[in-house]
Amino acid sequence: MAATREVVTGLGVPTAIGPYSPAVRAGDLLFVSGQPGVDPETAQPVGSSFGEQARQTFLNLDAVLRAGGSRPELVVNTTVLVAAASDFAELNELYGEFFATDPPARMTMQVPLPRGLLLSIGCVALVESRPSLFEAGLGG
Repeated sequence: MAATREVVTGLGVPTAIGPYSPAVRAGDLLFVSGQPGVDPETAQPVGSSFGEQARQTFLNLDAVLRAGGSRPELVVNTTVLVAAASDFAELNELYGEFFATDPPARMTMQVPLPRGLLLSIGCVALVESRPSLFEAGLGG
């Protein structure tokens, strides 16, 4: 079987703000680049507060996961970059809402982020099986 690699794009998937893909699907895994709290259409930060940007970050993460054939429940690992340690408590609250049951493994680091960004979350997720043509109602 040949190896497969597919760049993920789609409605609601933010354009990358650098020379990288928003996500790459490789076989049954989805590798999602760090998703910041930016407007998907303008790539500009949404608001100046951590809460505003964090909520948009999770919306963006959800959009990329779904465009790649996955969903939050299938995320196995996240890498979280946060600009200020003082935002950890709010981050944990929102993270717990997004990953409500059986949260994925996580690494969190405080780092300076560009362009006024306060948070970025990348992840690795399992991809749901694509239905066969028959199961999708397209076969014989």
